[in-house]
Amino acid sequence: MEIHQVVGDLVKTYMNLAQAYEAEFSLLTGKLPGKDGKYSLDTPLDEVHIGYLAFEGDTPIAFANIYQSENTYEICEFYVVPAARKRKLGSKFIASIWKSHPGSWEVKQIQGADYAVNFWRSALTSEGILYSESEYDDTYWGKVNRQVFDVG
Repeated sequence: MEIHQVVGDLVKTYMNLAQAYEAEFSLLTGKLPGKDGKYSLDTPLDEVHIGYLAFEGDTPIAFANIYQSENTYEICEFYVVPAARKRKLGSKFIASIWKSHPGSWEVKQIQGADYAVNFWRSALTSEGILYSESEYDDTYWGKVNRQVFDVG
């Protein structure tokens, strides 16, 4: 697996995968596509939201959108294409990102995304990362589950 930061020509690839992500999560978010058939994205790519893509050969298999502020990070979006799941590629992908960004981290999952909660618990545990977990009401998403941890 190769991991690349999203810049230049990779932005289009990222945006295409982000559409698949939005479509999959629309069952939980209730979001519908616009007239053009595309979903609006909740998280931009900008100076503080850094995108990463994971590839197997020439095939993009996953993306992550990481918010960073000094040594504090939040995993805003994370997606592994369904055909690439169940092979621990998502765990390897995020572990590589964690290793390159030591600091305080958090990740949230919206209510009903039990598979995502299980993925994050497994990914953190497999890396030996101690985390605290809580549930709270997010102003945008409603009830969310959150893991907070330090890497470094």
